Amino acid sequence: MRKLLLLFLFASGLVPVAHAEGKRPEVARYTMAFSGEQGYRVWITRLGAKENHEALVQISGIDHKLDGRVLRAKEVVQTGGNSVNYIATVDGKSYDLLAVQRGKAELLITGMAWTSELRYDKALADQRPPEHLLTDFLEGSTKR
Repeated sequence: MRKLLLLFLFASGLVPVAHAEGKRPEVARYTMAFSGEQGYRVWITRLGAKENHEALVQISGIDHKLDGRVLRAKEVVQTGGNSVNYIATVDGKSYDLLAVQRGKAELLITGMAWTSELRYDKALADQRPPEHLLTDFLEGSTKR
């Protein structure tokens, strides 16, 4: 009887863990990453189903309150489909983050007096798997 009770308690303790793991949103299989001469780095991965047009975006190396934060952003496809803009809402304020077009990205950050051109960086993409971006987003942490 004692063994059955221990087995029941052990099994009951595993149920919440398995249930919590099942609630993680879907992410893309790969991460896109861009870097620039000034040390700016950007990581992007799809969040949820493709038709939701959402992504996780992390920007690092900028002197701004968004530095290092993993943000949930809307993907806005521009007319003609040649460019995608990423827009996030933080503390009730909308921020244009970047525009991506053919292997290049333009860092825009609303409220900043500059823009910066970035190029695709495969080595940087390989450093941040999509699941790591998702974990950081769900935990609200800022990794650089």
